[in-house]
Amino acid sequence: MAFADASRMAFNGWGFRPEDSGGMGLAGLFTDQYVMYWYLGGFVFMAVRLVAKKTWPDRKEIGIGSLMALCSISGTTALAYALNTHNVPGNIAFPIANGGSLFVVVTAGVLLFREPLGWYGISGCVLGR
Repeated sequence: MAFADASRMAFNGWGFRPEDSGGMGLAGLFTDQYVMYWYLGGFVFMAVRLVAKKTWPDRKEIGIGSLMALCSISGTTALAYALNTHNVPGNIAFPIANGGSLFVVVTAGVLLFREPLGWYGISGCVLGR
């Protein structure tokens, strides 16, 4: 099983997605607990898989993963607070959050890592995919 498949199982397999947080009232009632259990679930799932396969990440992987987790948790928490505290409608908050993430990742890839961006990549960025 590929890592991407395992991640999708961990996060989408719980019966709801982060996008559902606003509609289910989770963002308004239990923002901190929701975010904590969301990421705890993913951590436990992947920890069980690592133990089952008898493999361990090295220090560099742990460092990069921790940095990515910090960014992800910050973004998810900010989105939940925007939906709850500032009453931003979901049809406004989600496209801005997703578009902002896409912009940051593509910009970093092109400027920092000198990744080429062909017509296919440009089309994906324009369409938001």
